[in-house]
Amino acid sequence: MEIEYLPIYTPSKEERENPALFASNVRKLMAKALELPLIDLSFDDREISLSHGPLSIHDDSSLLQFHQLVCCLGLRAERTDSLLQVQVQRARDLQGERVNLQEVSTFLNLSITHTLTEVHSLFDQRGDGLIDIRLFVIALSTVHRPSQAMETLKLAFKMFESEDNGYVLEEDLAAILEIMLGVRELDLSGLFSALSGPETAKITYAELHHFIEQHPHFVQDYLDFENHPRKFSQTKNCNGLNHGKED
Repeated sequence: MEIEYLPIYTPSKEERENPALFASNVRKLMAKALELPLIDLSFDDREISLSHGPLSIHDDSSLLQFHQLVCCLGLRAERTDSLLQVQVQRARDLQGERVNLQEVSTFLNLSITHTLTEVHSLFDQRGDGLIDIRLFVIALSTVHRPSQAMETLKLAFKMFESEDNGYVLEEDLAAILEIMLGVRELDLSGLFSALSGPETAKITYAELHHFIEQHPHFVQDYLDFENHPRKFSQTKNCNGLNHGKED
């Protein structure tokens, strides 16, 4: 370990009057000396990065970006469980109808700004200017309570499940988990093969909750997605030797 002592930093008059400015300038000097980039992360961001549990966030990059935009919109203080429930009901009432930027601003009671446009674009998967507002609510719940993923999953089922039997279709569950885990190209064939029930393309919250409780390594063992950790652990051991099957 190498320790470098930087010159004593004496705050200017402006910095003495503004401690946040003082801290920011010292931080920049430290980053420059370490040759490291500056990344603005809050305490809430830390909670997102360190989420745990069977549905812990796999890749936090997109959710951290979303969270910072949400904070810029002033929605941090409004992220309460009761408000989420209201948004869940309003999103469910849309019955999967995709909405444009103006409708999103109405849904959130916000003016259209550059930041809101950025948020909207994060969910514009088809590039047609329309988004599924249910996915926004799921992302909001995920960053609001990153260590309570099962509560977010229950909330998601309320928006996507059939009114008749409480089932969520496989493709909808894939979309839900992609948002919650921060992954892409999620494949649920492993999960539904393990369930091996009469219905292989849909599932209830109770069934999924029970399955996850029985399989604490649910994500690692039953899901597949781009850059899944399983894909990086099959080929080499600690000595760098390839132990995969030979062709």
